[in-house]
Amino acid sequence: MELTINKLCKSYAENHALSNVDLICEGGWTYCLLGRNGAGKSTLINILSNLIAPTTGEVFFDQLNYHKDETQIKRQTGLLSQYDQLIGDLNAQDYLHWVGLLYGLNKNDIQVQISNLLSFFFDNGENLNASCAGYSSGMKKKLAFCASVIHKPKLLLLDEPFANLDPVAANKLCDFLNAYRNKNRLIFVSSHDLLYVDKIATHIGIINDSSLVYSDSMYHFKEGGTKTLDEELLKYLQPKNDYSSLLESIT
Repeated sequence: MELTINKLCKSYAENHALSNVDLICEGGWTYCLLGRNGAGKSTLINILSNLIAPTTGEVFFDQLNYHKDETQIKRQTGLLSQYDQLIGDLNAQDYLHWVGLLYGLNKNDIQVQISNLLSFFFDNGENLNASCAGYSSGMKKKLAFCASVIHKPKLLLLDEPFANLDPVAANKLCDFLNAYRNKNRLIFVSSHDLLYVDKIATHIGIINDSSLVYSDSMYHFKEGGTKTLDEELLKYLQPKNDYSSLLESIT
């Protein structure tokens, strides 16, 4: 099982959001995509989730073509987007039940999954009976994540999954993702949270100025553990500069 991206480009008029991205990801990987704001990370996630179409290029998942087999791929995909995915009038149980029905799960399986997911991610003090429009940002993020995995997808796409989560919730999410990963599943993550990326990533990709400038295992990226994630990332995103005189002028 693999995700294959061939010569993928996305342009908006004169602006190139993605330029000739080639990538193969295999089952059993947690592939973490890093880069500056506006580099093209969310654009790639949105293409992989079929929210937008590429300008040119092809994508295949598990030998299915994104253009020809869109419905089959969506059934096997879970998405945590930066967009608001919740229905504000529903509470947590009702929203997850609705999502489970959309994916064709039977009612018994839905209830088991709802119970397990809510028990794992939410504390007893969090009121899940209220409509989710009134939830805190962290509760909304956790609920949206539960919806993305209720059907146990083969391809899990996560755009900034740690944003708005407190440290306890973020570490629970890391534990879940590490347990969820297996040879028949691929987890594809875009994130700025290097602390948590370091806990989950098997492979690292770096997008800079719309191009994929690095792609390899986490082990090789950190040179066998002798380097830190942030210092290696900055080699690609921020060339060394002497800021000392500027710092003196503004501090």
